[in-house]
Amino acid sequence: MHLLLPLASILGIEVDELIENFKKNAIAWGAIGLFGLIGLAFLLVAAHTALVAWIGPIWAPLAIAGFSLLVALGIYVVIRIIDNIASRRAARRRHSAETTALVTTAAMTALPMVMKSPLMRSVGLPLGGALAALYFLSKPGGRSGRNSD
Repeated sequence: MHLLLPLASILGIEVDELIENFKKNAIAWGAIGLFGLIGLAFLLVAAHTALVAWIGPIWAPLAIAGFSLLVALGIYVVIRIIDNIASRRAARRRHSAETTALVTTAAMTALPMVMKSPLMRSVGLPLGGALAALYFLSKPGGRSGRNSD
C-alpha cells in the first residue's frame, strides 16, 4: 500500500478524492438497493391484497410463492446454460492449444532427423521458403504487388 500512494501521485491520481467518491457512490448504491427492496415489498403486499380479493386468502400466498419459485427456476436454468456454453468454449480452446502444442512438439522432434536428409536440404528448404513467402505475400495485410495509391 505504501508503494501505491507515491505511484498514484506520480500518475496525478488523488487517492483521497477517489476514496471519497467511492464512499459517496457506495452510500448512494446502498440507498438505491434499500429503497428498491422497500418498493418490492410493497408491490408484493399489493399483489397479495389483489390476489386475496380475486382468488381467496389461501391461494393468494401460494400463487405468489409459486410464481417466485418459477422465476428462480428460470434464472437457475439460464445460468446453467450460460455456464455450459462457457465450459464448452474453454474446453474447445484448451483442446486447440493442446493440439497446437502436440503438433509443434512433433515437428520439433522430427526436424533434426529430416534435416539430415540431403534431399531435404537441397529441395525442401528452398521450396518451404518459397511457399512461406507466397503465403505471407498473399495475406491481405501483406504486399501483393498492387499499388494502394
